[in-house]
Amino acid sequence: MKGDIILFGDPEKAERKKQLREFFNLLYIPLFLGFIYSSFYRITMAALAGNPDTGGGALNLMTGAGHQGINIGLPFIVMVLLVYIWARPAYLYVRKPDEKLKAKIRVRLGNIYRDAFLMLVISQGLALALPVMLFGALPWQIWAASGVAFAGQAALLVAHIDGHLSKQKKLMVSLYSPEELSRLRPGFSIPIYLKISSLIIGFAIIPFGLIYLLFLNRVPWDTFAGDFGLMLFLCGVLLLTGVSTVYNGIQLPLNGLIEKMRRVAGGEFVKTRIYFSDEVGYLKAGFNDMVDGLREREELQDTFGKYLSIEIARELIKNKKVNLGGEDMEAAVMFCDIRNFTPLSEELSASELVDFLNSYFHYITPPITANKGVINKFMGDAVMAIYTPLLGSSDYAADAVRSAAGMRKALAEFNASGKAPGPVEFGIGVHSGKLVGGNIGTAFRLEYTFIGDTVNIAARLESKTKELNTDILVSGPAVKKASGSLGGAVTFASLGKAALKGKSEPVEIFKVL
Repeated sequence: MKGDIILFGDPEKAERKKQLREFFNLLYIPLFLGFIYSSFYRITMAALAGNPDTGGGALNLMTGAGHQGINIGLPFIVMVLLVYIWARPAYLYVRKPDEKLKAKIRVRLGNIYRDAFLMLVISQGLALALPVMLFGALPWQIWAASGVAFAGQAALLVAHIDGHLSKQKKLMVSLYSPEELSRLRPGFSIPIYLKISSLIIGFAIIPFGLIYLLFLNRVPWDTFAGDFGLMLFLCGVLLLTGVSTVYNGIQLPLNGLIEKMRRVAGGEFVKTRIYFSDEVGYLKAGFNDMVDGLREREELQDTFGKYLSIEIARELIKNKKVNLGGEDMEAAVMFCDIRNFTPLSEELSASELVDFLNSYFHYITPPITANKGVINKFMGDAVMAIYTPLLGSSDYAADAVRSAAGMRKALAEFNASGKAPGPVEFGIGVHSGKLVGGNIGTAFRLEYTFIGDTVNIAARLESKTKELNTDILVSGPAVKKASGSLGGAVTFASLGKAALKGKSEPVEIFKVL
């Protein structure tokens, strides 16, 4: 039967009202303000002027039932009216959803402290202005009592608003998107030290001061006992509310932030929600900016590793500076190029050609990294790899030869997979010696690359493979350097000395059997 009743209602309207229920709970503030004002005002008047219900003269007139009705009742009525006007967008939104109304609610919440204090000033200003108009100049005790009551109300606003809103997660989630909750939003906020100070002053220091004045002026107990008990009760409740504010608005968010820090340290880039624009909110915003930066760096490092190599990226990070200069190093260089690429590519569309090359490199590049090589660059259908102790390859010549032998097997697997438009052949050239590694370009756009005669000879050897009808050529210096480590794992056959383009002297070359 419960389900039948829902059919006659408006489920969406009920849901909107449920989402804003926490917002509407704020509207009970005038009731608490009335209790605070009445209690603090009457106790202060008793402490400053004696028994407010006996005596004579102007002071007795000002503290009589008529004045107290104006001074206590009028602020309550005005505050109720102001709060209704302030909350009207929420009532309208419940009846009919509208993004403009939703935006107004968010603005109201963002400036709730400012608006609350303005309403308090307006209501108290009217409450003092009307007695002046009716009774003329007011005794100083009236102003002092009104000021003390105002201070108590201001402290209540801080305690009640902060203690309430710090728990209202559903309300904030219903009003803001996750992205909006991850950054600071414009609005008026009160510093944490003022929040705590207002609690101590409003509900500890002021009550103790009033108690001191009551006993100092020997005010009869029966004249303030009822108001005194109410004041102590309210102060106790609101101090506990203040403790709840500190716990929910400061301690819990910090605990959550510490937990999220642990998760980020474990590689999980989580953000924290920001409900207020106070110091905790700024701390959370800084944390979220840090998470965004870490995620961006992770993505950059991942992308950088795909296009260059993670080893070079780490080396640049380790150096902690980008230097346009280079450094000499001992290294082995390997060039690999598809031999029959032109006829193969003519049969493929642009997308098919890219898919073909990606599949090809997927097969032949793992042996490079598996043998501590660094892929320096892809040049169309060619790949250049570097093996050097600087980037982790201490046995660089042997590592380069092992890579070449592994790539030969990988190419056979690629051809057997049927992913190529026809049989693919490649040529590999390997040479070892000195070269220069460094950042080439400008301070705004750099490429970490390797240059020198060793690079040129490796490229010439790769070109020579087609002429000598073999797939892997290794220079004499590289064979000499690698033989001790390779043992019998790889065998070579000498092809004698060959003239290479750009070299004045011939170079001894070997093919890998």
